[in-house]
Amino acid sequence: MKTWNLSKSLLRVLKMRKRLVKKYSYVSSAMDLVDQSLAQQTGCVLDRLLKYNTDFMEYIDVDTNVDVKDLDRFHVFLSARGPQIQTCFGETNQNQPTTDTDEHRQPLQSLLMKKAPQILTEYETTGILLVPSRKLLVKTCIGDLVERCGFYPLSADKLAVAKSIITTFPSLSVRVEGQGEGFEHYYDPVSHCGFLETKLRNLRRNLEQGQRRYRKRKVTNDCTGPEKPDATEDASSTNEWVTLMKRLRPSAENLSSIKSGMEKTYTCRRSWITKNSPTVAEIFNEYPRFLDMPSLLDSEFGTLTGGKMDLFLRRWEANIIPKLKSVAALEPRVSPLLKDIEEKTEDETCYTFLVLLTHLLPPIGASHCSLKSAITHLVDFTPPGTSIASLSNDPATPSTTQQPQLICIGDLKSMTKQYVIVAKNDKVTIPLDDGLTCSVDKLFKLYWVCNLSYPAPLSSVFTFFEYVYDLPFSGQRKTKVLELISQLKAHK
Repeated sequence: MKTWNLSKSLLRVLKMRKRLVKKYSYVSSAMDLVDQSLAQQTGCVLDRLLKYNTDFMEYIDVDTNVDVKDLDRFHVFLSARGPQIQTCFGETNQNQPTTDTDEHRQPLQSLLMKKAPQILTEYETTGILLVPSRKLLVKTCIGDLVERCGFYPLSADKLAVAKSIITTFPSLSVRVEGQGEGFEHYYDPVSHCGFLETKLRNLRRNLEQGQRRYRKRKVTNDCTGPEKPDATEDASSTNEWVTLMKRLRPSAENLSSIKSGMEKTYTCRRSWITKNSPTVAEIFNEYPRFLDMPSLLDSEFGTLTGGKMDLFLRRWEANIIPKLKSVAALEPRVSPLLKDIEEKTEDETCYTFLVLLTHLLPPIGASHCSLKSAITHLVDFTPPGTSIASLSNDPATPSTTQQPQLICIGDLKSMTKQYVIVAKNDKVTIPLDDGLTCSVDKLFKLYWVCNLSYPAPLSSVFTFFEYVYDLPFSGQRKTKVLELISQLKAHK
């Protein structure tokens, strides 16, 4: 048999989830696979075509134009011609004109009425779902899904459940920067993440080896830094500006020259930082004006993000804190943090809501950090009178994190307190003359300007800050963040 220009592919043909054919086929395209399958099953039409993806270690939806290579594996799903439509929860409708909303909503409502009616009651009363109810909702949906489709349901099945949740509970929908359709924090078919997928993976951990379909794989975080610009400045000109800025000291007469030098060296600086990943000490040794002119962090961040340098200051106190307060008031586990909140100073209020965020977005995974100490990776305290130099040089002053953090010298109520950004491993300190909100703003901008990874215990908190700045999410652990955003958006 001649097989020139043909690829040998493993083909499984399924109808109503029952396997009909399993064989190797020599084909020149995915469409050939479909034609072969339809030729053997009269009265059927193509439902879905799936191809095994080695990155995700599972079958994913593809179209008939996908490339075919030797030893590729495909699933061809066929369905019988006819008027019957099977909904995502296994109920069949015959010739009934239903809207897409009704198709997704009614089966889920029926399921919850039988197994968890308190979820519907809570939503009707409050308009949102608290975390315990959300967990029960996910558990109920996954239990039903596993019962119907097993521990390895298809991506389309999980997607249908996610859509039905958002259709039934509209306030749970989350679209950041207008991206997505609002259900991705329950199941994202692109990244294969979300509450539903997490619950399934937790269930699979208890399966016996013989029940497992896929081998374990190492999960890596391929999150990239900011886009790398082209280095177009003349090297000699850039070096001259860098040398000049090192010599110039902050003053009214030098301010315009320093700003001009930072602008002219911006592209070269960003290229160097993103390509070579220098340490904080190396960056500030090359551009020392960041140390004595922290306002340069604002302008650098603004250029880096397209002018979003003021969003945190504009939104945090006026918009975010009031909504966080409303959400926390409904959560018994965090509502005690709001005690006497009206009597606190501006910095005390800011600190309270930073602590509250660490409770709503607690450390997860391998961060090995207690909830109580998580906040110290963002803000920690040292006694009044502590010298700034000792914060980075004194071995007796331990740091709670390897990443830069804020240190408050003194007490939050004190009029003489001072905030300092400290990168102890790099022996770098940046004294600030602002309150806590502005200091948190400066610290976040430092992470972006220096292209640093967020502290692991607070990765979700920093991802939430990205939402406040209206930035695209740079991390993968965003499911809890999206849930919190949906709760905030429910409070107008």
